[in-house]
Amino acid sequence: MTQNNRLSNREWEVVELLLQGKSNKLIAGALGISVRTVEFHLKNIYTKFQVSSRVELILILGNATGKAEIKELGSSTVDSSVKSAENKDTPKPRKDWAASFRDAISIIGKELQMKNLLNSKHVLTGVIAALMAGFLWVALLRRFGHVSLEAILPWLPPLIVLLAIIGFSVGLTGKRNGNSLLNIFFSALIGTGLGSFVMLPLVAIVVYPLAKLAEWLGLVNRAAISNDIASALLYVAMMVIWLIVGTAVGAMLLFITVKRQKQADIQGHVPEHGLQ
Repeated sequence: MTQNNRLSNREWEVVELLLQGKSNKLIAGALGISVRTVEFHLKNIYTKFQVSSRVELILILGNATGKAEIKELGSSTVDSSVKSAENKDTPKPRKDWAASFRDAISIIGKELQMKNLLNSKHVLTGVIAALMAGFLWVALLRRFGHVSLEAILPWLPPLIVLLAIIGFSVGLTGKRNGNSLLNIFFSALIGTGLGSFVMLPLVAIVVYPLAKLAEWLGLVNRAAISNDIASALLYVAMMVIWLIVGTAVGAMLLFITVKRQKQADIQGHVPEHGLQ
């Protein structure tokens, strides 16, 4: 290793906590420093080891044989007082190092698995289907509900986020269950569409009575709430209901599809065993 790869005592403390799978916030709390300071140390560590992420850093350190070799990389030849402070530290057992490294590798595996899920066609298919259903609902609302485009535009960004969350959730569920892209598409489409139609009845059946009850109990003063705020709260309640119903219905359709497929496979094996 060259001189550029040598770490200071503080940087080595950050590396040790990073290898234990701790986040920047937890590292800052353990060392009694701010999160920005942790980010500063990590930036220097990445530069010295010529990496750009935590994963690359841990993989490089994992190639070292044991803690002693890695600690040698982390020692500083500039400040002799740092060396003396490191020599006073009691070396940890090799088992602790191995356990910390295994935990770090496990976290990396989970991160890579999640990254593969996010980059899959299943998630993209779910998001596209949800967006299609949502914009179809907006078109129907303008055509038959006589709602102006000016009234819809302020709520368009949160609506897009809501639809993306529904599609993301359904697509991720389908990916983990092994559903086909076609099943994910129609599940997200139906779930999102059904959620848009049931949110108004649920507002009338659930939200409105709860608001009246809160007003009757004195928890809410309706006279102190302007019409604009009341309308905004109503729209938020509608979106929350849409999100819950759309995600739940889409996921339920995926589970039903998987269950039916398993039943069909079982029934398909029964005649084969009977002929044998």
